[in-house]
Amino acid sequence: MTEAVLDNGALKVRIDLDQGAEITHLLTPQGDNLLFHADWRSPLPSGISQSYGSQLLDWLSAYRGGWQELFPNGGGAGTVMGTPLPFHGEVSRTRWRAEWHGAGRDVTLSSGTRLPLTIHRRMRLDASRPVLFIEETIENESARTVPYIWGHHPAFGPPLAAPGAWIDLPAGRLSTDAGVDGDLADLVPGSTHVWGKVTGRRGEPIDLSVVPDSPRERLCYIEELAAGWCAIRNPANGLGAGLSWDLADFPNLWFWQEIGGTGFPWYGRAAITALEPATQSPSHGLEAAIAAGTARQLEPHGRASARLTFTVFAATDRPVAGIDAEGVVRI
Repeated sequence: MTEAVLDNGALKVRIDLDQGAEITHLLTPQGDNLLFHADWRSPLPSGISQSYGSQLLDWLSAYRGGWQELFPNGGGAGTVMGTPLPFHGEVSRTRWRAEWHGAGRDVTLSSGTRLPLTIHRRMRLDASRPVLFIEETIENESARTVPYIWGHHPAFGPPLAAPGAWIDLPAGRLSTDAGVDGDLADLVPGSTHVWGKVTGRRGEPIDLSVVPDSPRERLCYIEELAAGWCAIRNPANGLGAGLSWDLADFPNLWFWQEIGGTGFPWYGRAAITALEPATQSPSHGLEAAIAAGTARQLEPHGRASARLTFTVFAATDRPVAGIDAEGVVRI
């Protein structure tokens, strides 16, 4: 594995350049990884064995957690501009280039895509605080208008996203994915709610803002957010982390929990709570988004930019009320 490492003493960021510039670790000075990241030897990734016969299974075969970039596709595989696009986009699995700007705290990563699009991600740590700034630009290298989906896929796990931890985010309209209907799915598929306390499939009250202590599988989409931020905090150990972004860049938030699921590739081993800023929803892929009229378009030779800020803070029982672009948390 070719790795890029950012470190300012307050936060250490490990990035796998060979696999999608995936952020594998966000480490505190005490050595706690705030992301879910598993050192599973199975299942065998399709890239070192054979295809599982499905774009979804191929992607999941190499999934071990972490934080992926989804571009120019997010969700289901499909064909766009005559080009097959894999599940969650090829840049989440390809090798990226790195250009350092000095001091081990500032790097720009770049990749092309199957469509005539490129992506450039600058990752910069604050001089002393546990704050990571991500500044990105996508470019259209062609004379044609090109559609795209763009999003981030950070998966948090214990000790941060442990049972009883809290999720804070602005109120928004929440819809559940119509296709999530397994034994561990406690929400009515295709139903609409307001973020927070909802009604489950058996009429029971469910508080989505608390990480559950028993197996669950959930996939939801939160739209009409009041502001672009989210946080997860565990008062039991004082760990807290959050994201902020511009709603013009990512107006939607995908909310995914895979906790104790027994199917491929989990086999009961996963404990994931993911909070994923995205350009659109649901996560059914670019081909479906084009058909629904929700895909974004990049004009010929055009550019678009986005930014996110990741921050670590001391968690208490008091909820987070906001996180600004500088990573300052308001309680």
